[in-house]
Amino acid sequence: SVVSVEAMVEVDFFGSRRMQEEWFRERERDRDSDRNNEAEGEEQGEQEQNLDEESRQDPQQESPSEAPRRSYRHPKVSAMGSGVVLSQDGFILTNAHVIDGASQGDVRVTLVDNREFDATIVGTDPSTDIAVLKIQADDLRPVIVGDSDGVTVGDWVLAIGNPFRLRSTVTAGIVSALSRQVEIIDDALSIESFIQTDAAINTGNSGGALVNLQGELVGINTAIASRSGSYQGYGFAVPSNLALKVATDIIEVGEAQRGLLGVTISSVNNAIAQELGLEEVAGILVVGVVEASDAYNHLQTEDVIIAVNDVNVRETNQLQERIAM
Repeated sequence: SVVSVEAMVEVDFFGSRRMQEEWFRERERDRDSDRNNEAEGEEQGEQEQNLDEESRQDPQQESPSEAPRRSYRHPKVSAMGSGVVLSQDGFILTNAHVIDGASQGDVRVTLVDNREFDATIVGTDPSTDIAVLKIQADDLRPVIVGDSDGVTVGDWVLAIGNPFRLRSTVTAGIVSALSRQVEIIDDALSIESFIQTDAAINTGNSGGALVNLQGELVGINTAIASRSGSYQGYGFAVPSNLALKVATDIIEVGEAQRGLLGVTISSVNNAIAQELGLEEVAGILVVGVVEASDAYNHLQTEDVIIAVNDVNVRETNQLQERIAM
């Protein structure tokens, strides 16, 4: 149920060193081509020295057209990630950043049986870093999606993906924490409520499966926290419930559908709890309410939200995740 996703993505030369080197090599090849063209032009000019003097000095004579300036396109490099088979008829779930910069026709999916397919980009949701691809197949084995709300700290999990192009690699670990917000998604409406795990996750694992010991999908491996750029024990996965909701929206309506309360919020800390006389340091403080929003006639400043549909929320990202679903 886990596949390899390769995308030719467009980058600028301020990216990695490898990207810079490829960009400059391409530019140098273009310069060599220009030099050859100039040399050919000079040789042709010497052969035309016997032109009539008056013809060459005729003010009506058009001057040679200036060679057009070469415009450099951003280079494309191969980016490798992972994906999860969602349906028998070819829908693939992955991370949006895996295909960021790719165009239609630039993405290719390789299955575990080595079959390869060109993939269509169905849609992406940058706020959750989720994307959906579609390949032309009708005999796939989809993943069994578990309930990420049932995951608890200490549960054993397996991370499956293609780190460093090592296909179908499986690593094991435990759930280290829940509802982590690490501020890696660069979007104004970002939703980060990651499952943290110490299962080894590296470059190429993005978009792959985090499964429980029953083989059920509980997360989409997305990011790591590292000083070296490689695994140091801290990996993060989008919960399967959120990922599946976003993917279903993309498949059915073309984009993620999201609820918005219309409030400004802050997590309750010790000082806020003491000021408001709360019994425990938990919940979400309503700092402001937007007029004409859904919340305007139901919430007011200094209200404290402690649960959504009987699910407790202690941090702002937990509330955002619940409203988004």
